Amino acid sequence: MEERFETRVWRLGDNIDTDIIMMTKYLAMPSLGEMVSHLFEPLRPELAAKLCPGDSIVAGENFGCGSSREMAASVLKAAGIRCVIAKSFAKIFFRNAINNGLLLIECQELYEVCREGDSVEVEVGRAIFHGGKAYPIPAFGREVMEILRCGGLVERMKALDKTAVGAPPPPNPYRNRHQKGHTLAEQLLIQNTGVLVRPGDVVTAWVDEAVLHDIYAPYIFRQFRMMGFDRVYDPERVTVMVDHLYPTCLDDDPRCFRYSRRFQDEYGVRRLYVAEGISHQIALEQGQASPGKVVFGTDSHTTTYGAVGAFATGVGYTEMAAIIGSGRLWVRVPSAIKVVVNGTLPKGVFPKDVILRVLGDLSAAGAIYRSLEFTGSAIEQMSVSGRAAIANMAVECGAKVALFAPDAKTAAFCKRDPAEFDWLYFDDEARYERVLTYDAGTFQPYLACPYSVDNVRPAAEEAGTPVDQVFLGSCTNGRLEDLAVAAKILEGRRISPFVRLIVTPGSKAVYREAARLGYLKTLIQAGAMVTHPYCSLCQGRSGGLVSGEQVVVGTHNRNFIGRMGSPKARTYLASPAVAAASALEGRIADPRDYL
Repeated sequence: MEERFETRVWRLGDNIDTDIIMMTKYLAMPSLGEMVSHLFEPLRPELAAKLCPGDSIVAGENFGCGSSREMAASVLKAAGIRCVIAKSFAKIFFRNAINNGLLLIECQELYEVCREGDSVEVEVGRAIFHGGKAYPIPAFGREVMEILRCGGLVERMKALDKTAVGAPPPPNPYRNRHQKGHTLAEQLLIQNTGVLVRPGDVVTAWVDEAVLHDIYAPYIFRQFRMMGFDRVYDPERVTVMVDHLYPTCLDDDPRCFRYSRRFQDEYGVRRLYVAEGISHQIALEQGQASPGKVVFGTDSHTTTYGAVGAFATGVGYTEMAAIIGSGRLWVRVPSAIKVVVNGTLPKGVFPKDVILRVLGDLSAAGAIYRSLEFTGSAIEQMSVSGRAAIANMAVECGAKVALFAPDAKTAAFCKRDPAEFDWLYFDDEARYERVLTYDAGTFQPYLACPYSVDNVRPAAEEAGTPVDQVFLGSCTNGRLEDLAVAAKILEGRRISPFVRLIVTPGSKAVYREAARLGYLKTLIQAGAMVTHPYCSLCQGRSGGLVSGEQVVVGTHNRNFIGRMGSPKARTYLASPAVAAASALEGRIADPRDYL
């Protein structure tokens, strides 16, 4: 890595998300080189052809927010981008870029003074020079510098002593003991590492569960081999989920399915779920997510597992290759934000409305690399499914993890003895960076309006906006209670003749139970099309993509430009109740009149 260089810059704005950097529909292309021409296509389709090797990007806040797709970073590297300079970076993108040897630099001041086409001089870890002025930049920690100097994580892992793979963690003097003065995230990492941690500390976590996804399987397999591994650290702790690309819909999708199977055939991975449903619902149902575990998955919404008290977060495919080879990963201990919701949610208000309001208050960059920790009497009243909907979307404000203290509901859901995790609870002496306190009675149905998850408004303010399509499903709101509330609103009624309603249950178990209870029959009689359980429209690849300036109301988790087809289309994120009422009326509607 050059530590001093000059570079021409291209200027982008705030919240440049991974869908803008590289759209989902290109992710299964055979090579990074073929993806390069599609860089920034939804926002600036002309830019890819103008980029030259050695150029750099200058951007605002939260660059790389959104998905854990490592292609967003690796394609920038393949295009010859020297570095990305931004006010701040999304946590997963930052790690993915560093693991690919792509230099990222945080600098608050440069964005305000430079213009597209300017040249700047960079001295890594010291300053950026522009217009005769030096702008200080932070130095990197030891872990990051080692990876950058090696040219990426693959080269660094090649030197790892492979004989240590699968070795058990050292004795932990703090095991199954509550540690006073610590947040939930800190308690979980103390239990895992045996180190009394504080925010900012860098520790090595021993991975309890690794969850791989089909869409990244070829890349994980390749990186795993290149690192020199010949076996996974523990075949009982690795899970492969086929949920994005099954059934296949584009030419290169079958390749991802074949590589998903190779982990089982060649490395003895025990758990391979094919078309059983969305990974995050499966992990909750099957126990990969459970209290006290440290879990990493190749999907940003792995934060969902915090609903049952697991320290769970998303990683890229290179980091996943290192995890399944070594069983370990370095983690910077996050500071925490406590979210307290007391009281009872009003009629027509659901957990999705809670997280939407929190996102609106925090902003898309308001919790970067923080632990969001939820408590209060309203949270205690929620089901595990409701908590999962909240934990799922915490990543949309940049959170590293989202955590709920496990309780009797958690124990019943996970089929665990509460005594096994009685050490994990909120501590009055824990230090929180910030506390948000809400009266549940003040909540109402909300929408995240185009084109940002934090552009949150009361649904009543958007009522009457014509709707072309409604999507009920995803890892956020494809659970049984979500289908139940939609069925309650639509029972005995027909959706608007000008609306398409697509329903995707979160798993086969949800599908079967919804069929048994009559929810699916009710939805179908109302005019819905019910699909098999998979990632569906949320990933923006398969049937139901929209064109032109069509309007979508969906219960999923992202409304980025072009994510569901046309860059001109507008997507509103909502609760299942708002979605069902909007399908019924053919326009955005307040569900409280139907409940």
